[in-house]
Amino acid sequence: MLGSSRTEQDRTTLKISVALGAQSEIGFEPIGTSFVLDGGDWVTLELPVSAVAEVEIVAWPNGIAVWVPFPGDYIVFDSSGNELDRL
Repeated sequence: MLGSSRTEQDRTTLKISVALGAQSEIGFEPIGTSFVLDGGDWVTLELPVSAVAEVEIVAWPNGIAVWVPFPGDYIVFDSSGNELDRL
């Protein structure tokens, strides 16, 4: 949850997309939360700007692993902007 001392400038988003015609699982580690997306769909990860350099994204057949520094303050949204999970 954003505290009153934070501003939007303290946070950013990373868009993680699945190629058209494919289906892929996107997992967030080390938490273990995952989502299966159809081709052309995406999720966004909202995170502190200070954590961006430490995020590691690994693509593997039929999946993407997103490693975030833990503990942290991360929010995953679907392509419609609905909150899916807080990591």
